[in-house]
Amino acid sequence: MRKHTIALVGGLVVLAGACKDNPAAPSTDRVVAGSPQTLQTLITGVVAADRSAVGGSYYTYGNIMGRNTLVVSPNDPRITTEFFQTQPDPSDFVGGAQWNGYYQAIRAGQQLRKDNAFTSLSATDQAATAGFLQTLAAKDYLNVLDFHDTNGIVIQGADPTVQDPILKPENALPKIIALLDSAYANFNTAGASSTVPFDVPSGYTLFGDYSQVGNLMAYNRGLKGEAEVYLALLNPSSPDLTAAAAAKTALDAALAGVTPSAASLKQGPYYEYTQDTPDNFGNPLVDVNNLLTVNFVNSIDPADKRNAKIIPATALTSQAYTSAPNRIAVTEPTNTANLKAPLPIRRNAEWYLLRAQAEIALGDLAAATADINVVHTIEGGLPAYSTFTSASAAIQAVLYEYRYSFILEGPQYLVALRQYGLLDQNYVSQPGIPTPGPTKDALVQRLPIPQNEANARGGNVQPQ
Repeated sequence: MRKHTIALVGGLVVLAGACKDNPAAPSTDRVVAGSPQTLQTLITGVVAADRSAVGGSYYTYGNIMGRNTLVVSPNDPRITTEFFQTQPDPSDFVGGAQWNGYYQAIRAGQQLRKDNAFTSLSATDQAATAGFLQTLAAKDYLNVLDFHDTNGIVIQGADPTVQDPILKPENALPKIIALLDSAYANFNTAGASSTVPFDVPSGYTLFGDYSQVGNLMAYNRGLKGEAEVYLALLNPSSPDLTAAAAAKTALDAALAGVTPSAASLKQGPYYEYTQDTPDNFGNPLVDVNNLLTVNFVNSIDPADKRNAKIIPATALTSQAYTSAPNRIAVTEPTNTANLKAPLPIRRNAEWYLLRAQAEIALGDLAAATADINVVHTIEGGLPAYSTFTSASAAIQAVLYEYRYSFILEGPQYLVALRQYGLLDQNYVSQPGIPTPGPTKDALVQRLPIPQNEANARGGNVQPQ
């Protein structure tokens, strides 16, 4: 990662413009440059930086690239042209997305562990805090990888003066997995029955209490399963069975003791939003231009309960791209309650589908069917599938569940399409998917390395 100019307050990176999560946000009027800061103040800065890094593009861009949504803005057509006609420009807000903010948040967490507010903690409190920060960093790395894939990511070392290399997924993922395992060891030292020694953001206690180390351990194992599935499917025609087995083991731990229900599928840490002071940061999905594609609307099973998410809207056209006359309910700007709607960071429903992907890779179609059916019957309200007799049928079912359970919840559907080599011209030429034809379709599957990163590296962004 390129070196950033940073300001220090009490030894920790302070990120300019980072928003704050209620209710634990400190009063910036009481922060004096050079004065020692409390652990709470420093943690609040890290988790606020993480939420700011995610922004709205984490939730929207993957769905645009997967042809589920359109952001049709007549005033700025780049959001359509750079995904459907050209490659994203690495120098603008589209091509530069989902990169710098994560590395700033990761560096802030690394610096926090050098601060007296951390080093003066008891051994168990240090372990719980370190596990929390390492898990947060691993999640951020996975977010970067989801969008950049074979263009590579940086695993940031402890020394901010060193320019760390850009790594291919096969070289980055083992480092992410090792970071998660280190975090898990720290959580074990702290004890599953303990709590972290600081107030977590309010969104971390909406659907499960993620101030509890035991819940953080389950979340950590879910993220490990996510990383292992990614590693297992780098070559989908010949999955890495060792990684697939490790993914299943991790996801078994993430879901241990969970009884499938509508409530348990929602469980996970969330980002929470409000326009009230001092936060002043509303849900970033609320946008009149955030609409659905015709194919997405027409492809859902009429009996699927998730149809309730799809509501009428005014269709919009920009640069020859026309949306469906529909949107997802959480984006509706006339419903002011949407400005405070929480968004999941990760939730249990994803762990079931990831475990199904691992089981498909391992050839255990009965187990994969059972995991797919958890989401299919509970969130979709649809009859259970009979045991799949082919991997291809199971994969199509996984894709359907990602598509309709995780619409505007992240890039899960895009990642799965890419993992199975199914984001191709056959897919984008389906009726109702926005494309003016193969000669103009850039088939964007991943974002580029941002221009400022390339400049800092003298133009050398070849992943190692």
